[in-house]
Amino acid sequence: MHSISQLTFRKLLMTTMFLALGMAPRAVHATESGSGLYIDIGLAGLFFDTDASIKAAGSHLPGANLSASNNFTLGIGIGYFVTPEVSLLAILGVPPTTTLTGQGTLSGLTLGKVTYGPSMLVANYHFRQFGAVQPFLGAGSTYTVVFGTKDNAISNLRVSNSPGAAIRAGADVMFSDRWGAFLSVSKVFVSTNASGSAANLGGAPVSAHVDFSPLVLFSGITYRF
Repeated sequence: MHSISQLTFRKLLMTTMFLALGMAPRAVHATESGSGLYIDIGLAGLFFDTDASIKAAGSHLPGANLSASNNFTLGIGIGYFVTPEVSLLAILGVPPTTTLTGQGTLSGLTLGKVTYGPSMLVANYHFRQFGAVQPFLGAGSTYTVVFGTKDNAISNLRVSNSPGAAIRAGADVMFSDRWGAFLSVSKVFVSTNASGSAANLGGAPVSAHVDFSPLVLFSGITYRF
């Protein structure tokens, strides 16, 4: 399932970029005046860079760590151009599920699964002086809502909702004044607290502070109203 999702994401990414490159020379330059609503929709990939501090029965577990499986999901962004160059964009993802796996001294253990809703609110600056190809830079905040967990080696698994921060870069390639393709890369800085009990440790309470810090690739179609 994971390899199929990766293949689907790569195909969509390549298709979008080839389409954008093929149409860019013929694209109508977007108007420099005006502002308004726009929508981004496409496929998002979340690639986790995970680090955790884990305790059992109140004592630190030396050499213990965990990893989170990468996810692919549908992303929807609703934005507004405050000026032709500055926009605000809210991005929501259809809730995916990541699998937490033990690393180091916990290697080989599937700890549990977490279903979460990723979201991001960013301010962007768009460089529109290049015509159809319009790079942008952005920064803002994120909030991750945990919708559910599934126990495995850790029972009664609980994971907290988490605020975070993000930086973002990418580009729109406009086919006309309204339609275009986009690609963005975001680095998200987010951490959370998790707790439960470990059956293989006699049911001892376990807690962890986890830094997820995913790299988020988002690619698809944009429409400006």
